[in-house]
Amino acid sequence: MIRLLLYVTLLNGFQGPSETNLTNHPSDDRYASYSPDGSQILFESNRSGDWDLYVMNTDGTMVRQITRDSSEDRRPSWHPNGDEILFESNRSGKFQLYTANLFNDKVKAIQIPVAKTEPIFAHYSPDGFSIAYSEKFQGDSSRLVIIDLLGKVKVELADYGFRSFYPRWSPDSKKILFFSRHETGNQDDEIYTIYIDGTGKKRLTNWPKHNFCPSWSPNGMQIAYAQSMEGSRPEIHIMQADGSNAKRITFNDDGDTLPNWSPDGTKLLVTAYRNGNYEIVEMLIPSR
Repeated sequence: MIRLLLYVTLLNGFQGPSETNLTNHPSDDRYASYSPDGSQILFESNRSGDWDLYVMNTDGTMVRQITRDSSEDRRPSWHPNGDEILFESNRSGKFQLYTANLFNDKVKAIQIPVAKTEPIFAHYSPDGFSIAYSEKFQGDSSRLVIIDLLGKVKVELADYGFRSFYPRWSPDSKKILFFSRHETGNQDDEIYTIYIDGTGKKRLTNWPKHNFCPSWSPNGMQIAYAQSMEGSRPEIHIMQADGSNAKRITFNDDGDTLPNWSPDGTKLLVTAYRNGNYEIVEMLIPSR
């Protein structure tokens, strides 16, 4: 059953988001994103006993399982054409990148350079010809990498000796949005942008708390992200693309994270902890 939560008035002077629970399952549903045309939602779930990938209508109906491997298939994202998805899987023994065709569910590996690293948080560029991901090393360290569709490295970014995760392309493909701990002594996550040639790095947040999982609005003017203190559940914030005018938009005791914008910029999909497990929640963005 889809549960509609009513509007609430927030403490900072504007009306909070109307929320609709799109999933209601005793297992965990996470990492949701809208298709490029806004007609479907892609997400990961462990409802089959391990992590697999699913799509559903934007009202939560017609849930369809895409992958059925006994491995862990995680963190899916859309190709700009809407016909293919990108995801991580350890079906080869370690996590690597794969694609799945949504018409026939055929899965294909992307042959990226393999050393003692694993890819995480992969995303296609807006034109579909490049992929950005975090290359995770042993320990708490990673860097950002941009490859072509054949797996050839084009650019290595943000190699700071600390973790730098979650690359997201700007709508004009000129910048990468990510979060990192490299200027905080590995103590907390902060959000940055950097040009795809590695120049012009800019820090957007500066708080004694974690700022993470940023998502660019379709017009590139705003960024949604999660923020939390140590030991507290995260809440969703929205700021301008230059880091200014940050405002918290959720005040839920159970926590919200992993925001992703709708193609028209009016809604967010959020991974929300509700009733003892993670669910996919759609939020109408409140007027500012």
